[in-house]
Amino acid sequence: MHAFLTITLATLSTITTLTQGFPWEIFKPRTLPEVIEFTTKAVRPDDSMFMAQNQYESKVQVVYTGQSRPIPGDRKWFISSWFGMLRSEQKALAEHYQLEYLYKDGSDEYWLPTSKPITNHFDKELKPGDKMDLYLISIGAFRTKDKKIDCVLLVEEFQKPKDQ
Repeated sequence: MHAFLTITLATLSTITTLTQGFPWEIFKPRTLPEVIEFTTKAVRPDDSMFMAQNQYESKVQVVYTGQSRPIPGDRKWFISSWFGMLRSEQKALAEHYQLEYLYKDGSDEYWLPTSKPITNHFDKELKPGDKMDLYLISIGAFRTKDKKIDCVLLVEEFQKPKDQ
């Protein structure tokens, strides 16, 4: 119960901050492989899923591909469950995550759920091949049917790097 309370309080403080203005300064520069490794290591061998206590707020540089798809059902369920832990007025935030976008880091590709309010700006500000900084959080992970770990990283915001 203590872990659940800790997760809920940490989540509520982050979301409260997000609604008051984006907290750029709490996002630390990292790579996507670092965020995935950190999240994967937090999964115990007997866990079927876990909700992250540390959201590991990260700023990662990727390349925009322009490709999107609906979030797969099991990942969508996990996102809804995570937001379901929150106060009722914040459960609706799960609806901001309908699509995941394909991003590249070198030759590696990542499908990441991306908040609808920011994707509205993609067509105006980005073209495929553009570098971008993603501001994302790790909300946890779950085991897929084939027992692999699926880390769920939510893209909260983006910026074009200042050198572009």
